[in-house]
Amino acid sequence: MGPRLVFFGTPQVAARALEALVTGGFDVAAVVTQPDRPVGRGQRIRHTPVHESAEKLGLTVLQPESAKDGELLEHLTALAPDLFTVVAYGNFLPEKLLAVPRLAALNLHFSLLPAYRGAAPVNWALVDGVDKTGVTVQRMVKKMDAGDVVLQRELAVGSDETAPELQERLTDLGVPLLAEAVELVYSGNDTRTPQDESRVTFAPLLKREHGGLDFTRPARELYDRWRGLSPRPGVFCLLGEETLKVHRCRPVPEQTSEPPGAVFRCTEDGWLAACGGGSVLEILEVQTGGSTRLSAKNFANGRRLKPPFRLTPVVPAPRA
Repeated sequence: MGPRLVFFGTPQVAARALEALVTGGFDVAAVVTQPDRPVGRGQRIRHTPVHESAEKLGLTVLQPESAKDGELLEHLTALAPDLFTVVAYGNFLPEKLLAVPRLAALNLHFSLLPAYRGAAPVNWALVDGVDKTGVTVQRMVKKMDAGDVVLQRELAVGSDETAPELQERLTDLGVPLLAEAVELVYSGNDTRTPQDESRVTFAPLLKREHGGLDFTRPARELYDRWRGLSPRPGVFCLLGEETLKVHRCRPVPEQTSEPPGAVFRCTEDGWLAACGGGSVLEILEVQTGGSTRLSAKNFANGRRLKPPFRLTPVVPAPRA
């Protein structure tokens, strides 16, 4: 007889973890996910990815508006689970709820804790230009992402990897690690490694204002911000008084004495924009307002834009 689990999660990465646990033979007594929300222009109600997977698997689905819901506490207490398994649920679990499982509440987090505690660890790791990240399974406590580490695995980060690409590889690494951690905790063979609080960094929820492109900074730094915030919320600057969203860009091995933000030459693929320290960013695909995404070349042709012209830097909002 194996462990009895309650699974918490909402997006596609969590759905993959749920499916892997069930396929692996674990007893999932119930699934808790965020309420289904209206999406798109028609505002049609759409199931969360975890809701969809749970229904296909024939599992009981609970969707409270808040994890503090008293009925949720009663329901899960009655199930007498050995463990909670949590993957990107999107809501804090209060202490009363964390006390329900007999052994522990385990959270799969997509960073090497204590680095990048918070909602967007993959994104902020890329913004920071790290060459290494990983996944952690931790025992949940009241304080966000601060529990003892059960298991942890490292992963090298590609220099051109975007957030969706890195998330995919981290999910591949993390899903089996969660199953391994469940087995270890259930058998009593796990180790508990406290996190070093002196090394804590944070990865808060992403906002549009985090996407400003400040051309006074080095081109590589702007490219890393694009990698971390792509495709949402994205990065942007100003062209005159218009917001210009940059959908694709890359640093190029060139130097310039032009002032930051100056577009000093067009290439076959885009525009060369001056950045901090004389570095250069090639802008490849852009969009203004509700218009269509265009190659930078076609956008410039349509506007009859010819170098030199200037992009106004936007200082991104601070992380905190």
